[in-house]
Amino acid sequence: MSAILLASCTSEKTAETQAAAAAQTTAAAPVPHANHMAIATPQTQADPSAEDLMTREGLPKDLVCMVNNAYMGKKQFPVPFENKMYYGCCEMCVNTIQQQRKVRHAVDPVTGEEVDKSLAFIALKPGGANGDVLYFASEENYRKYMQ
Repeated sequence: MSAILLASCTSEKTAETQAAAAAQTTAAAPVPHANHMAIATPQTQADPSAEDLMTREGLPKDLVCMVNNAYMGKKQFPVPFENKMYYGCCEMCVNTIQQQRKVRHAVDPVTGEEVDKSLAFIALKPGGANGDVLYFASEENYRKYMQ
């Protein structure tokens, strides 16, 4: 099983393969993600390219695995769900996003309110390791957090 996870999380995929995987749905129960989180290779916060990518909308959502809550430094699998777009680092993430509501939402660290990850302002977590990210309801909340 580990070999399958390794291949699905680290192999390069074409845009066509990613789109096809995102469109797939499965009735199988999602597998816990803890086993493949160590296999994924997110960028560290010290990586200056992550800071350089910050825009008025935050980190580009398509470079963040929303299951691992990590900036990955490369395009992720697009996962359309209920007219919104989420992103995951592998096919297992696609299934997890589609099947688990809690993975599609986070808590704004400033207000404590629930935030839909597809709509959130995403930023690197200060002092975080492995490209950890935080999700904010707005850029204003992010600025308050950084003060």
